[in-house]
Amino acid sequence: MYGVRESRTWLQVRAAGVGLTIVLLTVTLVALLLVVYSGTVGRSIAGSLGQEASFGALWAIAQIPVAVLFVLFAFAIIYYFAPDLREQKWYWITPGSLVGVALWLTASFVLSTYLRFADSYSVTYGSLAGVIVLMLWFYVTASAILIGGKINAEIENAASRAGFTGAKLHGERDAHEHISNPSGTPT
Repeated sequence: MYGVRESRTWLQVRAAGVGLTIVLLTVTLVALLLVVYSGTVGRSIAGSLGQEASFGALWAIAQIPVAVLFVLFAFAIIYYFAPDLREQKWYWITPGSLVGVALWLTASFVLSTYLRFADSYSVTYGSLAGVIVLMLWFYVTASAILIGGKINAEIENAASRAGFTGAKLHGERDAHEHISNPSGTPT
């Protein structure tokens, strides 16, 4: 997305992938547990305070934004740690993560709606239908993440061309490129 060459070793790339998987799995599980169990815990606390009815309405409204914030956090982790970039800054929310999450939510909703009404896939694929649907959802998720990352890269590229300090052109974040080629032109 950023036009840089991979400078990490094979082992470093795999370690980053495993680390991202563990962190994202943890974030996903915490978000899932928060959505599933915090309503029960909150209702019991609100019941002891005599506010059970108001908590139920408040939690029904608040649980979706909380889940979306966890997904935005997961996308921010991916956009910060996955690329081999130098001189990067942490951003909680970027335009690419907003677009990526919106695409992911929309595509997941469309896929689930399609699967709800067109259930002939199980007749066609039999017991492999669940695996095929899961792989399709993984593909949709990866596409949303990549599109969001590309939007972030293009925005930074445009900002660099407009003269914003700190923004880099495609390929300028590659530390090894500048060491081996001081002129800064891509090789």
